[in-house]
Amino acid sequence: MSEEYSFRGKRSNEQVLLVVKQHPWVLMPIVWVWLVLITIIALLVWKFGLSAISSYAIFGVLGFGLLYSLYQWFIWNNSDYIITNQRVIKIDQNGLLNREISEAEIERIQEISTEIKGPIRTVFNFGRVKIQTASSYGRVDLEDVVDPYDIQQEIVRVQRSVSESSSDSRVTLR
Repeated sequence: MSEEYSFRGKRSNEQVLLVVKQHPWVLMPIVWVWLVLITIIALLVWKFGLSAISSYAIFGVLGFGLLYSLYQWFIWNNSDYIITNQRVIKIDQNGLLNREISEAEIERIQEISTEIKGPIRTVFNFGRVKIQTASSYGRVDLEDVVDPYDIQQEIVRVQRSVSESSSDSRVTLR
């Protein structure tokens, strides 16, 4: 999939090596909201029976649940982390009309670390990849990604190949 993946702003000589999404566990609030909504519906039916008023209330609750679920899925689906042979790009969809894109050039990355906190993240092996850069922005963190250590190692591998190719070109110029 990553070879065919294209995005706005992709450079002509840039190759997409890895496209990562957040772990599906971040969609868990949808499940909790539906559990609450089902409880509300059950209480409405128990208290008022199946009347016109409870039917409208149930319709409203279900509509809210559907809109909330679609909104959360939209945010999750439109957020990507892209690793190319030149940079790491973080695309965060923060709302319907709010998207933030940050990037770190591979040559400017100074430090990469991973963090997996808590029992759920440990069991399902997802967490944060922290990328410290030599730029004014400073950090690009990839949040809640699956196998953060593997992603860290992929970035390190790209860094090594870039530094080896640039050192090879310096040797041939002399």
